[in-house]
Amino acid sequence: MPEQPPSQGHGRKPALQHVPAILTGSAALIAALTTVYVNVRGNKDEPAQQPSTPAAAAAPTATPPAPTAIAPEHVQLSLDRIAVEHDGSPGTTDWRFTVEADGEPLFAFQQDELDDQGGRNVARPADAAGALRLAGKPVHIVIKGWRGSWFKGGSAPDATGEGMLMPSGNIHPLRVQAEKSEAGAFVFYFSAADSDTPR
Repeated sequence: MPEQPPSQGHGRKPALQHVPAILTGSAALIAALTTVYVNVRGNKDEPAQQPSTPAAAAAPTATPPAPTAIAPEHVQLSLDRIAVEHDGSPGTTDWRFTVEADGEPLFAFQQDELDDQGGRNVARPADAAGALRLAGKPVHIVIKGWRGSWFKGGSAPDATGEGMLMPSGNIHPLRVQAEKSEAGAFVFYFSAADSDTPR
């Protein structure tokens, strides 16, 4: 009588135990490598998260604008000094000057004994000033000068010069000279201060 195969009953071992041990080790290695790859790769596929900030920091507070300087409406234009390069004659020379603003007379003054000798070539006029209105635009300043102690009405000036008084009240030194500088050449230095006196 042929021999019967062993019974498949309770003595049967699980099928997993028949898998070679090398395959089980390979599966563990693959799982470990997958974990390392995920950790190294990081969250590159995830959108970058913005750092959480308080609502006040997210909306910057508006900085108030710096106060702007208000240009004066009326100024007192004063002639501080005259630098004499050539007084126009041997020895000292008397001069009379007029100052105009936008074609209108502003003030006139007499300056006697102007001298171009070193150490004596700076004159400081007295009461050479006038008030004017700026109206937010530059003012054209014209200076005319005549040699001599008396005003030659209607005659052409012996020396002239011009410049601009800016709305801020700034004015650069103005050069006033004759057609030939030896006949008279000067540099006028002005200053402008706020004035409540309308022109």
